[in-house]
Amino acid sequence: MSSSERVLPTLAALAILVGVAVAVASHLTLGFRAFTAEDARRIRIAAAPAELSPLRVVSPTGASQALWSADPKTQVWLVTFVYTRCPSVCLALGSEFQQLQASLRTTEGVRLASISFDRAHDSPAALAAYAEHHRADPARWLVAVPDTDAALSRLLREAGVVVLDDGAGGYAHNAAIHVITASGRLVALFDLERYREALAFAQDLAR
Repeated sequence: MSSSERVLPTLAALAILVGVAVAVASHLTLGFRAFTAEDARRIRIAAAPAELSPLRVVSPTGASQALWSADPKTQVWLVTFVYTRCPSVCLALGSEFQQLQASLRTTEGVRLASISFDRAHDSPAALAAYAEHHRADPARWLVAVPDTDAALSRLLREAGVVVLDDGAGGYAHNAAIHVITASGRLVALFDLERYREALAFAQDLAR
């Protein structure tokens, strides 16, 4: 057998392996459109909105209320997931919502919600301190925490939000603005820096 004849099977095997690798990569990245789990989550939500279960939350006053249909005048919610002790991204989320809150004075049908996933620490007093720090107007911006561990787990699972212990007493978590309708449909996700686009999208939905 000549050297070229011996090489051909090897080349064929390599070609098959490359083809398999490309197919797997294409599947995992949704046709090479997503290169992180968060990218993939956003593409999936845009293609097929997630249905969220009815949710009850505890507000800074200690009152329990229902989301997403708690306010009949609200058609769309812009939602972030936070924990009040967070020293970094949650502060950025709060600052961006503080800017959006000013825009809501002339907007009908859109409301903000910062939902904590840290039930162990985020008591009504902690929620109130977070809201006060960011000057949250409760008529436009709700800061709250799910009322039970089961409700929190279900919400994170249905929304595809990942929360991981960072080993330093805090959490690593998804940092996005979630657009949720009054019927509890998660229809879009926006990067933090695209908060004005998120508001424009919500305003269009509310109309």
